[in-house]
Amino acid sequence: MLNITVPSPVINENELARYRISSMEVFRFDCRFLHNQLPPWNAGAYDCGLLKISSDGLSGWGEYISPCSKESVDLVRWASVFAKLKGLSVAEAIRCAEATNEAWGLVRTRLAESALLDLAFKIRYPFTVHKDIASSLGYARLLDRSQAYFSF
Repeated sequence: MLNITVPSPVINENELARYRISSMEVFRFDCRFLHNQLPPWNAGAYDCGLLKISSDGLSGWGEYISPCSKESVDLVRWASVFAKLKGLSVAEAIRCAEATNEAWGLVRTRLAESALLDLAFKIRYPFTVHKDIASSLGYARLLDRSQAYFSF
């Protein structure tokens, strides 16, 4: 997997209230793109990808890997649950993701929480913002390697 950490910022409601989710992107990859993270004979049995959640020029990233399922075949349908986060403040979106575990399932809930906490960390500590994944991999390469892409 890509080297993404899940930060644990102290969430200050007032600080995060002015930051609203403006856009989201989901990238799905062939798991072999992850170089040696899965045995090659099992790579096709998994879906792998990234979720990018943006607000005010900052982006939080989350990554996922999950067994292939009928539900995950259609990326737009699979990712459409995240649409309810758009327009919410970051704090509201974190609460929403925590409250939807049963409806969204563990993979999507943890994916949203990971991306939102990464975004909250970057908002709280802007001096620690490093190159994001798209910059380090090259956005064109990221899109080129994607089997499916959804932006909303």
